[in-house]
Amino acid sequence: MSADLALTPGPASSRWAALPVTTPGLVLDLDAFDRNLDEMAAIARAAGVELYPHAKTHRMAEAGLRQIARGANGLCVAKLGEAEAFADAGVASLFVANPIYGADKAKRALDLSRRADLLLATDSPEAAASIGTVFAAAGSRARMLLAIDSGLGREGVSPARAPEVARAIAAVPGVELVGIYTHEGTTYGAVDRADLEVRSVAAGRAMVAVAEAIRAAGIALPIVSMGASASARAVAQVPGVTQIRPGIYAFNDVGQIALGNASLDTAALRVVATVVSHPDPDRACIDAGSKSMSSDLVPASAHREEFPGHGLIVNAPGWIVERMSEEHGWLRWRGEGVPTPLPVGSRLEIVPNHVCMACAGLRRATIVQDGMVRGHWDGFGPGASE
Repeated sequence: MSADLALTPGPASSRWAALPVTTPGLVLDLDAFDRNLDEMAAIARAAGVELYPHAKTHRMAEAGLRQIARGANGLCVAKLGEAEAFADAGVASLFVANPIYGADKAKRALDLSRRADLLLATDSPEAAASIGTVFAAAGSRARMLLAIDSGLGREGVSPARAPEVARAIAAVPGVELVGIYTHEGTTYGAVDRADLEVRSVAAGRAMVAVAEAIRAAGIALPIVSMGASASARAVAQVPGVTQIRPGIYAFNDVGQIALGNASLDTAALRVVATVVSHPDPDRACIDAGSKSMSSDLVPASAHREEFPGHGLIVNAPGWIVERMSEEHGWLRWRGEGVPTPLPVGSRLEIVPNHVCMACAGLRRATIVQDGMVRGHWDGFGPGASE
């Protein structure tokens, strides 16, 4: 995609600026959302893998239930509180893909396991034991996946250490080790589609190899779980991968557009903002800052010339969100010729670079279908962050 195409409105542009939405606000195109859900569900179904969308992307009960209704096997979350909130909403299968520790959270996890099919994460025998002790005392076992570091350098043991750590965790009373998982975040650094395919397949194959090494140590390990929207389409096809956990795919954002996984038409969510200042022809300010859209640039530096700034302004090509403070988006003209005026009061539609942060910051989405407002979806309260 050329820089001109990236900054030129497509057929999905300028649909929502006039809607009765208080700015800054989220607007979700329900039809585009559903098409995205159906596409990924079909990919998972055809590949014979489970689909556990990462619902920390939105933290909205209605969105999660809609993902289940349209083919997801369960939901992935980042916090135990998120899992509890989705279980309250009726989701029956959940994976907390973030290690938890301690008796207090173990007791909550035990309670949750009695009303939902629950998977937990760990990457150490010590953390596993802090959970297993509580489950064992109740005559139960916590089903756990071992986190593997596939190159991001976040949580997870190295592939070389995985069999040793897996054996130690499998021996913990009250624990059943049932799989491995990773977040193959390095795939977001891909410079083009070919590079993305290579990185994704390599990550999937490396995880399958880790699983085989652990199985050779006598642990059944039925689940091999991969987790990134960037790579989901490719890793689903790797033999031996059994589960994918994409999150952003449901909405899409500039990061996915830059990778070639999405377009303006499949970017189902916009941040609507108002121009509140236009003191010079080549600069302006909007009422949406880092609390509304995040300060993230597109993940791969190779794409930042093509997709500059902190979001794609759909209905004002040539303008970019150059900088952000908490409540201000600082706009700068980067187009050719004389800047297009942005009168104070103008409303802009912006595809965020990182949709997860937009949902977390604004929390309420206005749902639009056929150009009409159909209602609102609200995100979970602060308790879901625990």
